[in-house]
Amino acid sequence: MDKIIYLSISLVISVFMYLAFVLVLKTEKGRGFLGRHWVFHPNAICLWRVIIGISGMLLYFLAGQHALGILLFTISAVLDGVDGLVARQCNLTTSFGEEIDPLCDKMTYLPPILFFAYQGFLDVTAAWVLVGIEVCGQFVVRYIIKRFTLFSVAANNFGKIKAVLCFSLIIYCSFLGDALPIPDFSRQMLDLCIILSVSSIVFKMIPNRFYADILSLLNLFCGIMGIVLVFQGRYAYATMAILAGQIFDLFDGRMAEKHGGTRFGPWFDDIADLVSFGVCPGLLIIFKGEMTLPFIVLGSLYSLAIGFRLWRFLMHDKNNQDLPPGVFNGLPSPAGAMAALGACLFCTHPWAVMLMVCITAFLLISHVRFVHFGRVILIRLPRTLIVMLGFVVVFIIAYLIKARDSQMLGALLIICFLTYVIASSHFLLGKNRIRA
Repeated sequence: MDKIIYLSISLVISVFMYLAFVLVLKTEKGRGFLGRHWVFHPNAICLWRVIIGISGMLLYFLAGQHALGILLFTISAVLDGVDGLVARQCNLTTSFGEEIDPLCDKMTYLPPILFFAYQGFLDVTAAWVLVGIEVCGQFVVRYIIKRFTLFSVAANNFGKIKAVLCFSLIIYCSFLGDALPIPDFSRQMLDLCIILSVSSIVFKMIPNRFYADILSLLNLFCGIMGIVLVFQGRYAYATMAILAGQIFDLFDGRMAEKHGGTRFGPWFDDIADLVSFGVCPGLLIIFKGEMTLPFIVLGSLYSLAIGFRLWRFLMHDKNNQDLPPGVFNGLPSPAGAMAALGACLFCTHPWAVMLMVCITAFLLISHVRFVHFGRVILIRLPRTLIVMLGFVVVFIIAYLIKARDSQMLGALLIICFLTYVIASSHFLLGKNRIRA
């Protein structure tokens, strides 16, 4: 319990520190002050966070000062977002900064991971595999890219997510030795860090225009895996596969806008969405009803509603000038899948599943307007809050999977769906009031 108090205090202090930088950077005077003093230069902040992080690690492992160790390491993790913020706002982005930023990340989170591995909290072999991949990516792969290609060595989204996950893994491991009833899914988190580390390297050597197509194909792969898991009766794992597909779907459009794409990109995206958010949940609905006729009809109607929603968007809504940017005509297919999957996992009465799925199918084909989650809602939330909420959700889902409580997982999905609907309605109503 003491470590939870330590972490809570550390998070409060770190968030206030981050918000202080945000407020200072909002003013011209504040940006000028930070830009003039070398101690606040982004490259200096990189070095500060390495020193602070290593100091926290030594205090935690060697001196037994857990409170101070957690505080310093949390501050170091938050400073990882501060240096980039200062660099962008003060126009201090440099090629040297792009080089040392990922190196400082690795110097901060790799030593504690090894310490926890040799204390028995993580698999030693997997920890060294992560270290080997990270060292190879930092020195060997970066040298090859700079020496023989024209690709950028700057950190990509996979590398950024991996860094945040590694920091979270370290904080999570610090609680495993206590008497708290926390399920141990550290190996799964470490494996995900390894996957993201490899992905970060691979994506550096792929032309940017293929990013969106690859993410769409990954979404399609998740949908196919979800279908296989549904046939195996592993509904919770099938749901997790679709949630992973939603993450890929969240970024493929943004990658297409940022880096361009291929002429097959829109078709890859729609096929992946149809399989992941239409066919897989539709099969789960049918299997939930034990393949009785009403549920066969219900699952088929849901899949057809997703197909119609995607067709209407591609053929009409995409070029509809009456729709404001970031606004959808009808419920987005990922949200529809979340509602349908949540109903199948949470509801115990067949009529409740049927009611929820029918409402979802109606919203999919309706002309009720919803906003884009990533382009409208997420961008209005502070980055620190997004990271914190994201990993709270990840930890909750991992806990529910570890505890094999699929009903609670379904309840979480329904809550997330309702939260999205309320947030979307709030934004649209606010926009209409401004116009009026």
